[in-house]
Amino acid sequence: MLIIKIGGSKNINLEYLADDISYMIKNSDEKIIIIIGANQYRNELAQKLNIQIRIIESESGYKSVFTDNNIIDLILMSYAGLVSKKFVSLLIKRKINAISLSGIDGELIIAKRKKFLTAKIDGKIKLIDNNLTGKVIEINKNLIDMLLENKFILVISQPVITAEGEIVNVDNEQLIYFLAKEYKPTKIIMVIDKPGILKNINDENSLIRNFNLNDIDKLLNQNLTYGFKKKLLNIKNILTNFDSEIFITDGRIKNCIQDALNKKIGTFINK
Repeated sequence: MLIIKIGGSKNINLEYLADDISYMIKNSDEKIIIIIGANQYRNELAQKLNIQIRIIESESGYKSVFTDNNIIDLILMSYAGLVSKKFVSLLIKRKINAISLSGIDGELIIAKRKKFLTAKIDGKIKLIDNNLTGKVIEINKNLIDMLLENKFILVISQPVITAEGEIVNVDNEQLIYFLAKEYKPTKIIMVIDKPGILKNINDENSLIRNFNLNDIDKLLNQNLTYGFKKKLLNIKNILTNFDSEIFITDGRIKNCIQDALNKKIGTFINK
């Protein structure tokens, strides 16, 4: 089993990824689940529709998008609609049997809504009670298994659903964790718009080629961006609990998945 998480940057070349994934499928019997992001597409839509995107900061300093009904609508348009459907069409064009589902469809991903959040607003810690975010509590393994057994490549996108039928947004890294828990993938590939984990976000030559679980705490104390720190925390959680190898690769270039798996490019992380 291979889990591939495609980031939401517009710099990631979906055509190159479709070529890479289709080659792998045609030359291997390995089952693949894809999680696809679309945050830059969401932000562009917000601009066009004059919808404000607000960033909130947790007490521990981690930032996220404040998710209200307008943001959920944008996620439905960009993640579940525009990007996932376009990517499936690219796979189908290459004769790959692909299907895209949001976490809503068939109750694919069940989450529990976070009814209350605390966040720093204007320098003060405040309670937020209208944020439509959640925490993954269950995946519909029967539905996923049926698709995999019938040779479908599943592309999963936000948003997800609660047991009460409420649409919420969750972190894609949470989803990776739950899929890893159920399927014990040998490899997890994260496709981003950088060469891999960088010591200096402004220097693409500062690539960290490989490290292991024991190195993560030390890396978290370095001057990494919020995005990389968040990614490292999620990687630490996965490696602590599962035996997967993790590859972070550059989705702007051709053959980025195959070359990462062959350890020619990107960042490789294991226990």
